[in-house]
Amino acid sequence: MMGASAVSSGAIRWFPGDYFDSRVKSVFQSEVMESWPGPSQLMALWREGGLDEPAQVSLLLGGAVFHDPVLLPAYREAVLSPSQRVRQAAVYGYRDLLGDSLPRVSGGVSEEDAALLGEEMDWVMRTLAEASLFEMWMQALLVHEDTGLSGWHGVTLQRTPGACSQALDRLVGVEDLPLLLQAYDITRDFSIRVNLLKLVEAVTLSRFIIMPTDEKAGWGRHVFTTAMDALEGARRGWPRDGCTVNGEAVLSQNLRTMGVSGLDPLSSDGCGVWLGILDRGFPQWWMLSSRQLYACGGPWVEMSALAPERDPGPEQRKMLLQWFRPLMPGGAGPNSAAVTDYRRSAVQ
Repeated sequence: MMGASAVSSGAIRWFPGDYFDSRVKSVFQSEVMESWPGPSQLMALWREGGLDEPAQVSLLLGGAVFHDPVLLPAYREAVLSPSQRVRQAAVYGYRDLLGDSLPRVSGGVSEEDAALLGEEMDWVMRTLAEASLFEMWMQALLVHEDTGLSGWHGVTLQRTPGACSQALDRLVGVEDLPLLLQAYDITRDFSIRVNLLKLVEAVTLSRFIIMPTDEKAGWGRHVFTTAMDALEGARRGWPRDGCTVNGEAVLSQNLRTMGVSGLDPLSSDGCGVWLGILDRGFPQWWMLSSRQLYACGGPWVEMSALAPERDPGPEQRKMLLQWFRPLMPGGAGPNSAAVTDYRRSAVQ
């Protein structure tokens, strides 16, 4: 039977504060993803009721990295804790689990604020019983244009478009391609469309936004309108399940265009391919590569698809390449010989 030792960590001594946010949190949550039990086991451990205050704080801060709604009842209970430190961890961890902007809780969490947040948590839990976190954030984004997802009946979070886009960036997966395209067709906001286009590129290994090689050509709106035209052309050839685009099939089709065939790219057989993509592919593909390499047994990092070349993206990529190369001599792996230059063969 698991005990408090399963979730104990010295990292929590730095919480709350800027040092935890900027230096400790990412390292701590990497340890969680690499060595802790999964979300369902963590929830069972919480329900056993034997965790002391440090273990509760650790679980609330660490478990958030899974972005799994199964853990939400723990945060709902903890936000009403008589312990101020547990309440702080509950508020911070809850926002982090959702993919939300991180709150500043150093000043404490009042009982009134805790009660109000508890009401929000109730609505969120009811919503996520029927919808995904990604859908909830997409609805929150679209409502800024007085529109939304068809048939939406859940809570609509009141967040800025920037906060919504950052949450979508943290949560997006290959399975979300149909929703990305649906929202792309709904929105008329140019900046939102550009961000959705970048996420489509990331989960399909496509390349639509092409920087001018001529420095005199300029880097203006036309670059994105050209990219949007390219997306429309590509969509006509993407595989479908009935009326819905199949994200995994699109990914496989694009990999075949790059010379990769005969394997499931989302299985362990594709590890060498993902290493090659991280090494020689475009920055907007690093996020998906890093997730697949984690599934292959590598270290966990959270990379951005919207801004991969900003810090710490390049350093995270370098670390992953250094970690894998001793295991795959020459950076090679299954099918890697067929994809010697991903940039040259990328779908455009």
